[in-house]
Amino acid sequence: MKFTSRQTDIISNATELIGENGVQKLTTKRLAAKIGFSEPALYRHFKDKNEILRSILLFFKGKMNEGITHIVHSDLSGLKKLTGIINYQFDFFVKYPAVIMVIFSETSFQDNKSLSKTVKTILDEKRNMVFEIIKNGQKDGTIRADLDYTQITNIVMGSMRVTVLNWRLSEYSFDLQQEAKKLTNTLGKILSPN
Repeated sequence: MKFTSRQTDIISNATELIGENGVQKLTTKRLAAKIGFSEPALYRHFKDKNEILRSILLFFKGKMNEGITHIVHSDLSGLKKLTGIINYQFDFFVKYPAVIMVIFSETSFQDNKSLSKTVKTILDEKRNMVFEIIKNGQKDGTIRADLDYTQITNIVMGSMRVTVLNWRLSEYSFDLQQEAKKLTNTLGKILSPN
Protein backbone atom coordinates (compact mmCIF):
# COMPACT_ATOMS: atom_id res chain seq x y z
CA MET A 1 0.00 0.00 0.00
CA LYS A 2 1.30 3.42 -0.95
CA PHE A 3 1.15 6.31 1.50
CA THR A 4 1.53 10.01 0.82
CA SER A 5 4.31 11.87 2.60
CA ARG A 6 1.72 13.45 4.92
CA GLN A 7 0.23 10.02 5.73
CA THR A 8 3.71 8.69 6.43
CA ASP A 9 4.31 11.62 8.79
CA ILE A 10 1.01 10.89 10.58
CA ILE A 11 1.90 7.18 10.84
CA SER A 12 5.31 8.05 12.28
CA ASN A 13 3.85 10.42 14.87
CA ALA A 14 1.08 7.97 15.79
CA THR A 15 3.70 5.26 16.27
CA GLU A 16 5.68 7.55 18.58
CA LEU A 17 2.56 8.28 20.65
CA ILE A 18 1.83 4.55 20.89
CA GLY A 19 5.40 3.96 22.00
CA GLU A 20 5.00 6.56 24.75
CA ASN A 21 1.50 5.69 26.00
CA GLY A 22 0.23 2.48 24.35
CA VAL A 23 -2.42 1.83 21.72
CA GLN A 24 -5.37 2.54 24.00
CA LYS A 25 -4.21 6.11 24.69
CA LEU A 26 -3.80 7.04 21.04
CA THR A 27 -6.53 9.51 20.15
CA THR A 28 -6.96 11.61 17.06
CA LYS A 29 -7.02 14.68 19.31
CA ARG A 30 -3.58 13.85 20.80
CA LEU A 31 -2.22 12.94 17.40
CA ALA A 32 -3.42 16.16 15.78
CA ALA A 33 -1.90 18.17 18.65
CA LYS A 34 1.44 16.34 18.30
CA ILE A 35 1.56 17.02 14.57
CA GLY A 36 0.38 20.58 15.00
CA PHE A 37 -2.87 20.74 13.13
CA SER A 38 -6.59 20.30 13.77
CA GLU A 39 -8.49 17.02 13.99
CA PRO A 40 -10.51 17.84 10.85
CA ALA A 41 -7.20 18.22 8.98
CA LEU A 42 -6.20 14.75 10.22
CA TYR A 43 -9.44 13.33 8.81
CA ARG A 44 -8.49 14.51 5.33
CA HIS A 45 -5.77 11.83 5.41
CA PHE A 46 -7.36 9.04 7.47
CA LYS A 47 -11.05 8.51 8.19
CA ASP A 48 -10.55 7.45 11.83
CA LYS A 49 -8.21 6.04 14.48
CA ASN A 50 -8.75 2.48 13.25
CA GLU A 51 -7.61 3.40 9.76
CA ILE A 52 -4.50 4.96 11.29
CA LEU A 53 -3.79 1.77 13.27
CA ARG A 54 -4.36 -0.39 10.18
CA SER A 55 -2.05 1.88 8.19
CA ILE A 56 0.66 1.57 10.87
CA LEU A 57 0.45 -2.22 10.57
CA LEU A 58 0.60 -2.12 6.76
CA PHE A 59 3.34 0.51 6.64
CA PHE A 60 5.68 -1.41 8.94
CA LYS A 61 4.77 -4.72 7.34
CA GLY A 62 5.95 -3.24 4.05
CA LYS A 63 9.19 -1.96 5.58
CA MET A 64 9.86 -5.29 7.27
CA ASN A 65 9.06 -7.29 4.14
CA GLU A 66 11.67 -5.37 2.15
CA GLY A 67 14.49 -6.98 4.14
CA ILE A 68 12.81 -10.33 4.65
CA THR A 69 12.10 -10.75 0.92
CA HIS A 70 15.80 -10.27 0.21
CA ILE A 71 16.66 -13.07 2.67
CA VAL A 72 13.94 -15.42 1.39
CA HIS A 73 15.08 -15.07 -2.23
CA SER A 74 18.78 -15.40 -1.44
CA ASP A 75 20.91 -18.48 -2.14
CA LEU A 76 21.29 -19.19 1.58
CA SER A 77 20.40 -22.60 2.97
CA GLY A 78 17.07 -23.05 4.74
CA LEU A 79 18.60 -22.88 8.22
CA LYS A 80 20.61 -19.75 7.35
CA LYS A 81 17.49 -18.09 5.93
CA LEU A 82 15.63 -18.87 9.15
CA THR A 83 18.49 -17.41 11.18
CA GLY A 84 18.63 -14.37 8.89
CA ILE A 85 14.92 -13.67 9.27
CA ILE A 86 15.06 -13.89 13.07
CA ASN A 87 18.06 -11.55 13.21
CA TYR A 88 16.50 -9.13 10.73
CA GLN A 89 13.18 -9.03 12.55
CA PHE A 90 14.79 -8.47 15.96
CA ASP A 91 16.99 -5.72 14.48
CA PHE A 92 13.82 -4.18 13.03
CA PHE A 93 12.10 -4.17 16.43
CA VAL A 94 15.16 -2.56 18.03
CA LYS A 95 14.91 0.20 15.42
CA TYR A 96 11.09 0.52 15.72
CA PRO A 97 10.14 -0.69 19.23
CA ALA A 98 6.73 1.01 19.26
CA VAL A 99 5.59 -1.26 16.43
CA ILE A 100 5.60 -4.15 18.90
CA MET A 101 2.87 -2.44 20.89
CA VAL A 102 0.64 -2.34 17.81
CA ILE A 103 1.40 -5.86 16.62
CA PHE A 104 0.93 -7.37 20.08
CA SER A 105 -2.34 -5.51 20.64
CA GLU A 106 -4.33 -7.97 18.56
CA THR A 107 -6.56 -8.82 21.54
CA SER A 108 -7.51 -5.14 21.71
CA PHE A 109 -8.66 -5.38 18.10
CA GLN A 110 -11.19 -8.18 18.68
CA ASP A 111 -14.11 -5.81 18.21
CA ASN A 112 -12.71 -4.38 15.00
CA LYS A 113 -12.82 -6.91 12.17
CA SER A 114 -10.65 -4.84 9.85
CA LEU A 115 -7.79 -4.56 12.36
CA SER A 116 -8.13 -8.20 13.43
CA LYS A 117 -8.08 -9.29 9.81
CA THR A 118 -5.00 -7.17 9.10
CA VAL A 119 -3.08 -8.67 12.04
CA LYS A 120 -4.19 -12.18 11.04
CA THR A 121 -3.12 -11.61 7.44
CA ILE A 122 0.32 -10.40 8.56
CA LEU A 123 0.76 -13.41 10.85
CA ASP A 124 -0.49 -15.85 8.19
CA GLU A 125 1.90 -14.42 5.59
CA LYS A 126 4.81 -14.71 8.00
CA ARG A 127 3.78 -18.24 8.99
CA ASN A 128 3.58 -19.32 5.34
CA MET A 129 6.98 -17.82 4.63
CA VAL A 130 8.52 -19.67 7.60
CA PHE A 131 6.74 -22.88 6.47
CA GLU A 132 8.37 -22.60 3.06
CA ILE A 133 11.82 -21.84 4.46
CA ILE A 134 11.62 -24.84 6.77
CA LYS A 135 10.33 -27.17 4.04
CA ASN A 136 13.13 -26.00 1.73
CA GLY A 137 15.64 -26.42 4.57
CA GLN A 138 14.42 -29.98 5.02
CA LYS A 139 14.89 -30.57 1.28
CA ASP A 140 18.38 -29.05 1.23
CA GLY A 141 19.37 -31.07 4.30
CA THR A 142 20.07 -28.15 6.66
CA ILE A 143 16.92 -28.69 8.77
CA ARG A 144 15.93 -32.04 10.22
CA ALA A 145 13.42 -33.80 7.99
CA ASP A 146 12.12 -36.04 10.79
CA LEU A 147 10.29 -33.11 12.42
CA ASP A 148 6.93 -31.75 11.28
CA TYR A 149 7.48 -28.40 9.58
CA THR A 150 4.26 -26.93 11.02
CA GLN A 151 5.45 -27.71 14.55
CA ILE A 152 8.89 -26.26 13.83
CA THR A 153 7.15 -23.10 12.56
CA ASN A 154 5.13 -22.85 15.78
CA ILE A 155 8.30 -23.27 17.84
CA VAL A 156 10.17 -20.62 15.86
CA MET A 157 7.35 -18.08 15.81
CA GLY A 158 6.42 -18.73 19.43
CA SER A 159 10.02 -18.34 20.57
CA MET A 160 10.35 -15.07 18.71
CA ARG A 161 7.09 -13.75 20.09
CA VAL A 162 7.91 -14.62 23.72
CA THR A 163 11.39 -13.12 23.44
CA VAL A 164 10.14 -9.86 21.93
CA LEU A 165 7.22 -9.66 24.37
CA ASN A 166 9.57 -10.17 27.35
CA TRP A 167 11.80 -7.43 25.96
CA ARG A 168 8.88 -5.02 25.72
CA LEU A 169 7.47 -5.93 29.14
CA SER A 170 10.90 -5.47 30.72
CA GLU A 171 10.89 -1.96 29.21
CA TYR A 172 13.63 -2.94 26.75
CA SER A 173 16.04 -3.73 29.58
CA PHE A 174 18.07 -6.38 27.76
CA ASP A 175 19.87 -6.60 24.42
CA LEU A 176 17.36 -8.03 21.96
CA GLN A 177 20.03 -8.64 19.34
CA GLN A 178 21.99 -10.77 21.85
CA GLU A 179 18.80 -12.73 22.51
CA ALA A 180 18.43 -13.24 18.76
CA LYS A 181 21.91 -14.79 18.67
CA LYS A 182 21.06 -17.10 21.58
CA LEU A 183 17.76 -18.07 19.98
CA THR A 184 19.25 -18.79 16.55
CA ASN A 185 22.11 -20.74 18.16
CA THR A 186 19.64 -22.87 20.13
CA LEU A 187 17.37 -23.40 17.12
CA GLY A 188 20.42 -24.37 15.05
CA LYS A 189 21.32 -27.06 17.57
CA ILE A 190 17.76 -28.37 17.70
CA LEU A 191 17.01 -28.24 13.97
CA SER A 192 20.36 -29.18 12.44
CA PRO A 193 20.44 -32.81 11.28
CA ASN A 194 24.01 -33.31 12.56
